Amino acid sequence: MSRKTILVIIMLLTSLAGFSQISIRIFARTRPSAFFLTVDRGVCLLHDDAAGEVRITTGEIVAVSLHDGRVIYRTLSGIMGAADSLAFTPVSAGTLVTLRAPDSDEPEKTLEGTLKVKPFPGSLLILNITAVEACLPGIVRAEAGKYGPSDYYKAQAVVARTYIYRNIDRHQLDGYNMCDDIHCQVYPGVVTDSVIVNACRSTAGRVITDRDSLLIEAAFHGNCGGETASSAEVWLAGYPYLVRVKDPWCSYSASYRWRKNIARTDWDSFLKSKGITPGSEGAIYSPQEPERGRRATRTVQGKTVTSEEMRIRFGLRSAFFAITPAGDSITFNGRGYGHGVGLCQDGAKHMAEKRMTYDQITGFYYPGTMIIDIKNARMPPRP
Repeated sequence: MSRKTILVIIMLLTSLAGFSQISIRIFARTRPSAFFLTVDRGVCLLHDDAAGEVRITTGEIVAVSLHDGRVIYRTLSGIMGAADSLAFTPVSAGTLVTLRAPDSDEPEKTLEGTLKVKPFPGSLLILNITAVEACLPGIVRAEAGKYGPSDYYKAQAVVARTYIYRNIDRHQLDGYNMCDDIHCQVYPGVVTDSVIVNACRSTAGRVITDRDSLLIEAAFHGNCGGETASSAEVWLAGYPYLVRVKDPWCSYSASYRWRKNIARTDWDSFLKSKGITPGSEGAIYSPQEPERGRRATRTVQGKTVTSEEMRIRFGLRSAFFAITPAGDSITFNGRGYGHGVGLCQDGAKHMAEKRMTYDQITGFYYPGTMIIDIKNARMPPRP
């Protein structure tokens, strides 16, 4: 084997190894300054950058907190120390630890892999270094819910995996890959649901790409209300696979239709904030929608108001709605739940219940795409 061939193989393996592990910020939303770590199974080594290693066995608890810019730790057996950073490394595969933050409203998380802890402005930066495939079942469980057929979870698994790789550098400037909150994807930690775990295993390494093998922007939402939205209309960033798709599969769900009333005074305040004089907004009303389809923008007095702006301002379930004045209130009659772009989860679940396969499901919601192994996929160029 030539030296050049060996070099190419080493570069390839290094690239794949870099993709196989990710760092996830734990408790990213509340950013606690203290937490308790319990070893549920196995043995961990606590690495103190100042004092060395401490062996933590099953059932032991370690209290970790921030004090004067340093990480303070103490075990129930009385071992204590202060360091610039800590690491908890499993001695063997299958080791599990549970983290609980007393000053956080986030639920405790059971994790596998390595934990790294260091000071962050006003809090602790807690990172879980783990394999992509190891964290995926937890993400799928959090994003797709508890109950559903296998191919629904397989579809959600390839979507979630694609999202991870496509956004692998989202928090690069923060020193990690992704957070455990909705800013990236919700990660509750290790789950044991056999249907979800098996769905992730059976699709291991599979991702969604366009015809040039570029990872897609794998957007998804709860319910599209019978028609998915174009990314160009919602985010002003168009992709050939994130276009409007008529969806007959999600009408069974309670999220398919909804109604909300708001006070006329709140409505008038919104109009004024957009430079529109209350009482002249007739062109914004749309009693015939959403039966005639989505309407991304509404224009009056030369001012443009987007449906997405109204969704955010009034806490609406979606941007797919009709607007009707009703005395001292305004009524929104809408359909769907979420931004409406990409895969509709209610529709995907129903398709799987009708025995459609996960690749048929993703092909329906992301037209013109294909599913390939991550080894053959490419990262799209950054703008």
